[in-house]
Amino acid sequence: MKKSWDNFIKISFGINKKILKPFFWKKRLTIIKFSILLLFGILLLRLFYLQVIKHSYYCKKAKERSVVKYIIRAPRGQIITSDGVIVATNRAVFQLYVDPKIIKDHEEEILYKLSKILNENFGELKEKYYFAKRKFLGRILIKRNLTWDQVAKILVRLYYLPGVSIEVESERYYPYGKIYFHLIGYVSRIKKEEYLKRKNKGYDIEDYIGRRGIERAFEEVLKGKNGIIEIEKDAYGRLGKVIKRIEPIPGNDLVLTVNHKLQVRAFELIENKRGSIVAISPKDGGILALVSSPAVNPQKFVEGFSQKEWSKVTNDPARPLTNRALSAYPPGSTYKVITALAGLKYGIIENPNQSIYCLGYFIFKNRRFRCWKKHEKVGLIKAISESCDTYFYWVASQLDVDRLAEISKEFGLGELSGLDWPEEKRGLVPTKKWKKHKLKKPWYPGETLILAIGQGYLQVTPLQMAQVYATIINGGYLYKPYIVKEIHYINGKIKKIKSLLKRKIKIEKKYLDFINKGLLETVKSGTGKQAFISGLIIGGKTGTAQVASSEKKIKRLKPHAWFVSYAGIKEPEIVTTIFIENGGHGGSVAAPLAKDLYKVYFADYLNKLNFNQSQS
Repeated sequence: MKKSWDNFIKISFGINKKILKPFFWKKRLTIIKFSILLLFGILLLRLFYLQVIKHSYYCKKAKERSVVKYIIRAPRGQIITSDGVIVATNRAVFQLYVDPKIIKDHEEEILYKLSKILNENFGELKEKYYFAKRKFLGRILIKRNLTWDQVAKILVRLYYLPGVSIEVESERYYPYGKIYFHLIGYVSRIKKEEYLKRKNKGYDIEDYIGRRGIERAFEEVLKGKNGIIEIEKDAYGRLGKVIKRIEPIPGNDLVLTVNHKLQVRAFELIENKRGSIVAISPKDGGILALVSSPAVNPQKFVEGFSQKEWSKVTNDPARPLTNRALSAYPPGSTYKVITALAGLKYGIIENPNQSIYCLGYFIFKNRRFRCWKKHEKVGLIKAISESCDTYFYWVASQLDVDRLAEISKEFGLGELSGLDWPEEKRGLVPTKKWKKHKLKKPWYPGETLILAIGQGYLQVTPLQMAQVYATIINGGYLYKPYIVKEIHYINGKIKKIKSLLKRKIKIEKKYLDFINKGLLETVKSGTGKQAFISGLIIGGKTGTAQVASSEKKIKRLKPHAWFVSYAGIKEPEIVTTIFIENGGHGGSVAAPLAKDLYKVYFADYLNKLNFNQSQS
């Protein structure tokens, strides 16, 4: 043994042990032993670090390489009308997904195989894939709503399609299409930048989120909690058996204030026109119907548009994406009720019988302001019912524009209604200060006369005008409009949403009664008589708003047609705004639509009334 060790020293160091001094030899041997022990120690520490300290990390990494995790989208809550009709729900569909992470080295090969199986154009399928890959994170939805035949063809070939999976998912479904587009809104796939902002709030990269309307306003309520599915994956990226599955939790249901029959009929009345219809309850501000035309089928946002289809929608001059119920326009003569209230409040109109003479025009500062016809002797009630411009010119000639603006704003014009939808416009109530700041010009007295009949700079929304008239007939209570009356939580609890009073208008009730009398007379024998229905209390005001093009060469366009009214059996139960863009005269175009709408809303009562009359 000693001989062997001496040979090792000779071979290793080329030195004869005999010539080494004992002290030097022992020191060298100690260093060698220590180095060996140190190397073993480092190795043990490294093994401890990898196997104990970093155990969970490398387990996770190993799992990621052998297991893929996907979300199971939670069904969104249903949206139900006040009369029990489901207008937004979910349906089960087969969805075909491709995972870009798995197929990154052979994307075109996989897409080509899929195009052959699905019998689709390879170029279009590839374009769709790369477009979605740039826009979204996570898996790419290649084909939605697969047929049983397509599912079978793909399933038998899955072994040769790494990164490809078929999921049975809950897809948003809108059974009434365009009718509810501007009311409900729609959902679409979350974008990269949106996901990065919302990922800490429970959102996943494959989620769909609400856009516009109720879907957007109640996103957090409607959205459920996603589930998770973990699937084995082999070295080639082929998916195998399911290892783990956590079921999703559905979102909460909403019950609306909307009446389904009224909503459907309202859309039918304006489907081939550009315009909107809004109906609210004067008792609490609940929205009974809200439609805008033209509209888009919200299902297309779930299914996806082709480039040609989307181009057609966005370039359509009729602007189908615009919610006209919440857009601003000149109100025409429907605004005259505000002018009348200002005249009453500030003592210009001393009583409703106070009269002036209408010759078909009004002279103010040597300028002639025309009326649409010669009305002769006119008091307040007749001025409202026959829409005499001269009478309101006379009121405005003695009224400061800022006082008129003050009354307008008190009734909710020039401010957001409180519906809290991003697409809603404030409108515009002009003042001296506004014009000086915006146009760098002073306010001229003649402009007050134009404003008094709902023209000039004034801009209002159909919803705002419905609020104005509801406030007049309910005694001066301006309510915040609301559209959801109940939230039905998944745990069985029900939250009732109460109406909110924005403010009580500081104006004498007798003034409101004077206006109401004029509105009743308008439908009974005035410009709104085409809305009259025997057996119902109906009051309203027609409006014909003159408009001009915004082109360099200004040309007169067909006026907007307005009719704002209310109806009830013993007391007002519903207030509606009918607005037809470039429709013509309010009395002949808009008022008949209100009549048709009220026949639907009060159908049971009117049928019973007609039956009793026929029996007697």
